[in-house]
Amino acid sequence: MRSKRKKRRVKRIVTLVIVLLILGGFGFAGYKVYDMIKTHIEEEKNAWKIEIITESVNVRNDHNAIAPHYGKAYKGEVFKVVETYRDDKKFVWYKVKFRGDMEAWIASDRNNPYVKEINNKEIEEAEESSEHPFEYVKPDVKFFSEDYYVKDINSITTDHLDIYDDSDYTIKYEVYYEEKPLDRDEPQYWIQWVVTDEFGNTTKKVQRIIFEVEPQKGTVKDFKKMKR
Repeated sequence: MRSKRKKRRVKRIVTLVIVLLILGGFGFAGYKVYDMIKTHIEEEKNAWKIEIITESVNVRNDHNAIAPHYGKAYKGEVFKVVETYRDDKKFVWYKVKFRGDMEAWIASDRNNPYVKEINNKEIEEAEESSEHPFEYVKPDVKFFSEDYYVKDINSITTDHLDIYDDSDYTIKYEVYYEEKPLDRDEPQYWIQWVVTDEFGNTTKKVQRIIFEVEPQKGTVKDFKKMKR
């Protein structure tokens, strides 16, 4: 009798151990699944995305303005970025996850972007370091004095300009004559600097210019006709 009771006790203990092992296995597996889901959610939350900010854009199967398109993306839609193509001088192209697992391309005009960047670490780092990672950013042009003093119109140089841009750029200028300024009694001259990078992005800056020898009227333009 005692032998049978002992066997039953051992059997119950073994069964309990097996049940605990099974439950422990399910618990560990459940934790791993939960951890994977949590990690995936965090990755999706922090993923590089773009948000459409214009009314609509075409979604194409290649980074080419004449490539066949799958349809349109609309203002407010957000897509995860897979990669970019930046060799197009007019557009920055984004390969995105488009409505499921389909990968497709969306273009953004360099001068008038169609999208807003979300979680782009390159841009966040650039904001901290004042460096521009994307070619559709306009050149940054600064000068450190309100007035630019020169001897005559032939003495104008660009030495006092501080320009930042990742690409090659060109500098042009025009001099303007303002006969009746609102803030002073005497006429004054202005110089408009026009800096254009190799992708066609342009920045214009206007600065008062003071000559020792005033230029002839035919060599300057009417201030009222200046295009900002």
